[in-house]
Amino acid sequence: MNPKINFLLAFLMLFGAYSLSAQCKKVGLIGEFTGWSADFELDRSPTDVNVFTGIVTFNEDNDTAPANDTMEVKFRELGDWGVNWGSADFPTGTGTNGGDNILAAYGTYFVTFNCSTGDYSFTPTCGEVSMIGEMNGWAGDVPMTRSESDPNEWTAYIGFSEADDTDPANDTIELKFRQDADWAVNWGSDEFPSGTGTNGGDNIKAPYGHYKVTFNCSTGAYNFESTCGNIGLIGEFNGWAEDYWLTRDATNPNMWTTVIDFNADNDPNSNDTIEVKFRQDSDWGVNWGDAAFPSGTGTNGGANIPALYGKYFVTFDCSTGDYTFSPTCGEISMIGAFNDWNGDVPMNRSAANPNEWTLTRSWFADSEVKFREDQGWTVNWGDSAWPSGTATDNGPNIPLVAGMYDVTFNCSTGAYSFTENTTDCGEISMVGDFNNWGINDDVTKPPTDLYLIRDATYPNLFSLVHNFTSSTKLLFRRNTDLTLVDAWGGTFPSGTGLYGDVASFFEVPGGTFRITFDCNSGDYNFERLGSSVTAPKVFDMAIDGQLNEADWDLNQNVSRVIDGDAGADPVTADFGVTYNNTYLFVGAKVIDADVSGANDGVAIFVDGNKSGGDYDDSDVFVVVSADGAVDVIKGPSGGITVDGAASNTGDGYAIEARIPWAALGVTPVSGEQISFDLGVSDYDAGADQSKIGWNGNISDTSSTSAFGDLLFGDLKCGNISMSAGSIGDVDLRPTTDNPNLYVGTYEFETDMGIVFRKDHSSTVNWGSSDFPTGTATINGGDIPATTGRYRVSFGCLDGAYSFTPAPADATVAYSQYTTTPNTIDGDLTEYDLAYGMDAGVVDGTGPNNNTVTWGSDWDENWLYLAAKVVDGVVEGAGNPWENDAIEMYIDGNHDSDGTYDADYDTQIIMDNKDGDVLWVKADGVQLDSIESKWLVTSNGYNVEVKLNWPDFSFNPGRNKSIGFTIGNNDSDNGLGRDYQTAWVGDGNNWNNTAVFGDLQLAGGPLVNTQAPFVNHQLSVYPNPSERSVGFYVAPNSNIIAGKAQIRIVNMMGQVMNTQQIEFSGQSAVRIQTNNLTPGIYIVHLTTKNGKQASKRIVIQ
Repeated sequence: MNPKINFLLAFLMLFGAYSLSAQCKKVGLIGEFTGWSADFELDRSPTDVNVFTGIVTFNEDNDTAPANDTMEVKFRELGDWGVNWGSADFPTGTGTNGGDNILAAYGTYFVTFNCSTGDYSFTPTCGEVSMIGEMNGWAGDVPMTRSESDPNEWTAYIGFSEADDTDPANDTIELKFRQDADWAVNWGSDEFPSGTGTNGGDNIKAPYGHYKVTFNCSTGAYNFESTCGNIGLIGEFNGWAEDYWLTRDATNPNMWTTVIDFNADNDPNSNDTIEVKFRQDSDWGVNWGDAAFPSGTGTNGGANIPALYGKYFVTFDCSTGDYTFSPTCGEISMIGAFNDWNGDVPMNRSAANPNEWTLTRSWFADSEVKFREDQGWTVNWGDSAWPSGTATDNGPNIPLVAGMYDVTFNCSTGAYSFTENTTDCGEISMVGDFNNWGINDDVTKPPTDLYLIRDATYPNLFSLVHNFTSSTKLLFRRNTDLTLVDAWGGTFPSGTGLYGDVASFFEVPGGTFRITFDCNSGDYNFERLGSSVTAPKVFDMAIDGQLNEADWDLNQNVSRVIDGDAGADPVTADFGVTYNNTYLFVGAKVIDADVSGANDGVAIFVDGNKSGGDYDDSDVFVVVSADGAVDVIKGPSGGITVDGAASNTGDGYAIEARIPWAALGVTPVSGEQISFDLGVSDYDAGADQSKIGWNGNISDTSSTSAFGDLLFGDLKCGNISMSAGSIGDVDLRPTTDNPNLYVGTYEFETDMGIVFRKDHSSTVNWGSSDFPTGTATINGGDIPATTGRYRVSFGCLDGAYSFTPAPADATVAYSQYTTTPNTIDGDLTEYDLAYGMDAGVVDGTGPNNNTVTWGSDWDENWLYLAAKVVDGVVEGAGNPWENDAIEMYIDGNHDSDGTYDADYDTQIIMDNKDGDVLWVKADGVQLDSIESKWLVTSNGYNVEVKLNWPDFSFNPGRNKSIGFTIGNNDSDNGLGRDYQTAWVGDGNNWNNTAVFGDLQLAGGPLVNTQAPFVNHQLSVYPNPSERSVGFYVAPNSNIIAGKAQIRIVNMMGQVMNTQQIEFSGQSAVRIQTNNLTPGIYIVHLTTKNGKQASKRIVIQ
């Protein structure tokens, strides 16, 4: 590593705890409407760092408590309860830290909150307003735009013509306003062009024409102001083929402006004149022209306007036809020694004077600078005067003195001025791995910071669009502070920066992002642009068209039509990508009602060096047809062999392909990226019907410039098992501390050869001839395991394994197989209650005056646990753990790591107060299918519990084990728990899985044919999603059938939604997700027959 960077990183660690930030961090709303588990983020004011606003809707649909017309909410900082505000007052009040929940009535509100004072207000407003009517067949909504200054005020531009009139043409279009695309709240009136709409009122009858529409959802007042459609320039400069759009004035809907450059390069007849016209909506039905130039009055169908070469600021009034072409300059920027004369700082054109340019900027050192046009040296201005003067074309460099300035420049007169600015913050830049942490190896040159661009209206806001070609650590810093004291760290992708905490690097993955930063508050955001897919690294994939490897995650939807007409039965697709050191693997499932094998297909596009433009030797364009044929359309000059296969899926087809990296000269590295795209061709009724694309367009076939991003992810081992013919797959589980180390306990009844394998598939397996320790290699042969009980460990990355003898002792109990499901009624005669509280009193003060015996049964679907307690005093009115109770502790992945894993482990309690109701540990695995019984007996009580194996991701079979222990709480004196006894472990069983014993399954089959993991049979679409998610089951499959439960869990392990669904005579079901806040979630599906699948979804 560069020694300068080593020194810098050491410096960062030294100052890592330094912090100056005083104002509050990002603030959100949380409450019943988010299930108290996620925050509805509010927007910080660009002018006051303490003020936050947002629009939120509370209703019965998002009331997670029993619907009571009230939504309990609070404000909190950065999604954490450490700082939260509440009050009993509504709709206005002053929140205090840790105050009461705010009781908000159902409704839609414009919310304001001041984090400095705690003042808040909930002002009633409306949801999203749109227009619906004859113009869209009363079937779709035309969205309106909410005003930034008044949340009740809405605006839209719309045009009506005879083509929009779905009734017999009568020169009018009937329409209404409505809220949230729903008829529950709608406004109408018989008045036009202005009136006051009422809920459920008459349809508004609008004559054909173009209008600027305003509507106030508070008063119902509306107005239709006659104007024109969208205006564009067309002419010789663009081959009379495509419109150059003008911009409508915000206050006068008839006034339009633009800046345009006419020159010899866009004059086809080279006569120093460019003929042009104005027209409406890209149509010659309404167009304006005149023989006068540079100003005139255009008439419909008038002469072409003869524009001379030059750059012009163009104005056009569509109500009068008046136009002007005023000479101006191109885009103006600044350049100088401060950026090594390499790169331009853009200036902002004045709305009042197109020749006037402004910029607010800080220079950390003296620097010679110049103004120039269109980032080139053909036209540039300079002068020796400072701080103001009149620059001349190609004049001397301006001798700028370090400081913060408001800069003005007039490109017509050359006048410039630098006025000191003592109010606004300095320049914001980024430094990181991607630019050598700003260190220029040539010490005579400026640092290599990547500067963000300051907003022209709000000088504290900065933004930039940038493509990081690989993952990088980075920081924001101000005024190129080489000491990095004036800098921010933080957590990707959004939040409030940690001022001075420069040891908290932003970990940014490769890709193109729109980056924003507020220097007043430190708020930042990295918004990924375009489509992006992460390819997990895999060991290998079989290319057979079946898509049956668990590594396939078809989470990218393709449905956007880029060519042709989708028709009544449009084709759609979902795809996924993976890779290893040798290949890129692509899998896609296409839904197509009419498959033509040789003509339908999936097009795969790869730009291996992200160069864009024409195809080169690092790029490939290949088509895998529905019949499995592979056709390389474009590829490297040295040739490339792409393997592919396809299969019929009943409702379409599936394809798989693998592309060799060596042929493209690509070495894939985790965190880096290539460009990628995918399209689908649909051939119906003997002709090409349509083409759909993921990110780009039809130009993908000739250019790589419109591709999306493919990010190389880390190697994920997936599900690892020990496998042999007689015992099937014995699943091992990853440890919490090392997810690539898999462990488990198993008893071999006979000597046998075993292999470790991935996802219960022979595609990837490891073996060796060594036992009990060794290093397994892929396809390395059988490991000669000998009879005995072992603690097994396997490292999936390095292949290291060990079989450590673990003979059964007093810490091993046996669960007996039952062929008849136990009835959960408290009658324990089905059980062999062979075990007691061997560890004695583990918490509190004895003596122990209870007698506890317990036992367990199992079958292919359920684990049964039972305990009989002899106790002379049974009581309790406090928390479950304070009462007479039985506590059971389960380490479902048997990693014995001391931590409760949310996906595998839990603690459950049955106590005297709650009876049959089972208490379940909040941060353990949540139990979907349970039965429990508390039965009072003549001398104490019995406890019986039935747990579903899939809840613990456990596939049962003889000789398999889970971590387990059980305890008894005794309360005899009315003061809470006196003591606790346990079978194994200590008083920290509730918090430490490392001290558990083993519960080994005895009797019954070695192999459970009802294997729970069937991820490859289930797909999720669309993904990402907004309002609902569909679950698609592979056709011709009976693996997932009948009733099932869907559990949606956020990335913190909290259950956000649970629904019962049924796959019955159909291949897909949908569930609503519009109550979820944007983010990443895991969906767990569990069927009644024990099958389960887990998929990741993204909610936008």
